[in-house]
Amino acid sequence: MIIIVACEGLGVSPHAVHCASFMCYTVERGIIADCRNLPNPGLSAEDTAQMFIDLGVSTIITGGIDYDFANMLCHAGIEVVAGVEGSAREVLEAYINHTLIGADELCHTLAFNNDEEEAEVDDAFAKLEANFFTANA
Repeated sequence: MIIIVACEGLGVSPHAVHCASFMCYTVERGIIADCRNLPNPGLSAEDTAQMFIDLGVSTIITGGIDYDFANMLCHAGIEVVAGVEGSAREVLEAYINHTLIGADELCHTLAFNNDEEEAEVDDAFAKLEANFFTANA
């Protein structure tokens, strides 16, 4: 499984597309087998999503994410976990161990088949946005 963490330095970035780099972790049987730092090439959201698809990413973890970008990732089968803070390594380990607190899982390979599912995602983004503005106030 390949997990991307959007980073600013060693910490989780508040903005997925506009982060400084992506930490790309390969996780096998709950153990981190490989870690690479991929500098953000400054691509559009569409091209960044395609890059993640080409890399075989299964999950992205970030502090915040644009609705359209998250939607692209969800439709591609990539799980989006947002609303997290801390060091990339600690957040990843908490995610692997199912102890990540305060995160919003915005999709589980969602297929937006109806308005109810899309409304749930809209509500999750509204909650994430409210938490972000409260934390930065």
